[in-house]
Amino acid sequence: MGIIISSAVTQSGGVSSVDQAAAAAGAALTAAGCRTDQVDALINVGVYRDANLVEPAIAALIQQAAGIGLDYRAGDVPCLSFDLMNGACGVVNAVGVAASLLADLPAGHVVVVSGDAHPSNRADAEFAFQPVGAALVLENSSEAIGFGGVHVSAGDTLPDPQGYVQLVAMGAEGRSSLTVELATGTGELVEHAAAAAREALAADGLDAAEVVLLCGKPTPDFAATLAAELGVGTVLTDDFAGDAHTSALTAAFVAAREAGVTDRPLLFVAADGGPTAAAVTYRGVGPQ
Repeated sequence: MGIIISSAVTQSGGVSSVDQAAAAAGAALTAAGCRTDQVDALINVGVYRDANLVEPAIAALIQQAAGIGLDYRAGDVPCLSFDLMNGACGVVNAVGVAASLLADLPAGHVVVVSGDAHPSNRADAEFAFQPVGAALVLENSSEAIGFGGVHVSAGDTLPDPQGYVQLVAMGAEGRSSLTVELATGTGELVEHAAAAAREALAADGLDAAEVVLLCGKPTPDFAATLAAELGVGTVLTDDFAGDAHTSALTAAFVAAREAGVTDRPLLFVAADGGPTAAAVTYRGVGPQ
């Protein structure tokens, strides 16, 4: 029994992290043939959210907007929804959590949603990330190995804040203001990304030359540099112009599906400021 991706969807062109993630979740469930009352958990890994909301969990708002698990009947198990924030690495971390949940749910479904948007709900040319909503539907399969174990690598010191609101200067505009400082360079990101990737490959008995590397674009030369460091022959990123951040890995999987390579072993690798990185291998059952 392995954990597989039964569908993957991205949504772009909007300005709301909640709306785009909810739209992606709805489309992904339809593609997977999964009803909204069959979802056992929704995990949101998006970081930058509408109006800089802290409470309630954005996952609950996305669940409501997508109409997931809203009708309670006797004997039903409510859908669990929660936020899991670790920047671009969040999707990989969510895969590990989903595997634990699905271990006790043979017929279960977990939806992992993501997306970052400027808190003003307006297009902002200076915002560091591409506003993209994305969703993965994960479930058990007896026909595939699916995901391997999650492997991480991080720096030894507490990182400086990357995205924050300047409290002394925000005035009445705090809910629509944001400062993002991306200070980690390609070298540090690749160092930790390669360490996590090598651990994942070794643990699952895979050779770098045989996998397709799926990663984001935290810096313009990150993907090419990481591929060269690992000795990977094929590398795919998302098709968006900027950094899709928490949606980058889902978008890269969509690109791999469109390229017809999801029947090959995949290596998901994410890296973010800190520096921190996470990696997981995936062997599915063909194009999803």
